[in-house]
Amino acid sequence: MTLSEMQVNQTAKIDEVLCDSGLARRLFDMGFVSGQNITCTNIGALGTPIAYNLHGCKIALRKKDAQKLTISK
Repeated sequence: MTLSEMQVNQTAKIDEVLCDSGLARRLFDMGFVSGQNITCTNIGALGTPIAYNLHGCKIALRKKDAQKLTISK
């Protein structure tokens, strides 16, 4: 399952970041690392952007970027 498939108020654990090194580094710097719990807090009207709660911070990602992170429940 990918991060973009989460429903609002659903919590999951990040498994893997599957993207190019530039985006991977940016996500890593924001705290998107394997083993971290993440909660989907809001989905935009057209399905993008999607807001997540990570380490007590709200972070919004484009759907195409969220599709590059795998999660487990």
